[in-house]
Amino acid sequence: MASYNHAGFLTKRMDSLLAQTYQNIEILVIDDCSPDNSVEILRRYETHPNVRLTVREKNGGWVTVSNQGVDMSSGEYVLFANCDDDCDPRMIERLVATLEQHSSAGIAFCRSLMVDEEDHVLGDDFVIRETAFRKRCAGDTLLSKDEATRFLLHSCVIPNLSAALFRRECFSAVGYLSAEYRVCCDWDLFFRVAARYDIAYVAEPLNRFRQHKTTIRSSTRDRVVYEEYFRLLLGQIRKLDLSVFERMKFRTHVMYLWAVHWIAPSTTGVTNLPFHFRQILRRDPLALLFAIPGGLMRVAEVLWKSPKKLTRP
Repeated sequence: MASYNHAGFLTKRMDSLLAQTYQNIEILVIDDCSPDNSVEILRRYETHPNVRLTVREKNGGWVTVSNQGVDMSSGEYVLFANCDDDCDPRMIERLVATLEQHSSAGIAFCRSLMVDEEDHVLGDDFVIRETAFRKRCAGDTLLSKDEATRFLLHSCVIPNLSAALFRRECFSAVGYLSAEYRVCCDWDLFFRVAARYDIAYVAEPLNRFRQHKTTIRSSTRDRVVYEEYFRLLLGQIRKLDLSVFERMKFRTHVMYLWAVHWIAPSTTGVTNLPFHFRQILRRDPLALLFAIPGGLMRVAEVLWKSPKKLTRP
């Protein structure tokens, strides 16, 4: 668990990990030089036999600290427990059982509820996913590598890392979280895992994904967020073995995401339009041919139905 400046959520997070029905766990907590009283709170748990606390003297950033945790771990499975989330006591047990049931799977992840700072449920991440994903994953499901990759091209169907249990061998096979991304480092890792492993889904909502103003996504400028979306998704479209129709479909979807940004109540989308245009032109000029159909998809969504509120595409 990488900890930084979220003292208000730490007690609930730590208690939810210690309450897990699966007890054969090591809880590696690394505080990344928090300026608040996070360390004071974490010290209360330091004497627990399953807890190992490391306090960094210099801030390294979430990716660096999370990768440090992987290096320190000794278990067969790895869970990145975000310090502001929490989970059902049965979550790890269910995810471990799923990976043991499906030897071809590199990740098992569960459905997530989105909650606010006061623990009020804001929504269910599953219901905002594309229709094809919701139909395929109506119950517990093993997604093949190709299926998982195509769903990931449409959206980050694993809404946050706290919901996902990895086989530790994945990191030797595909590498660690990449510092090239601030917002999309998990999405990028999911793509790399899906290139080699199946991905298993548990339909029960066992993870609680916290939404607040100081998450990494919330504190990152839209200009950077969408640049990362385009860099990741257009790079995958160019790299993957897709049919002509699939390339057209996914390029249209990327242009739809762009339209979500610039057809928006705020002015940031219009302000960022030239920058993002240059980024797309440099990475995949053909994608711009699909700007009109992608834009029309967004216009139709705004005119004829209430747009879905996304935590992330």
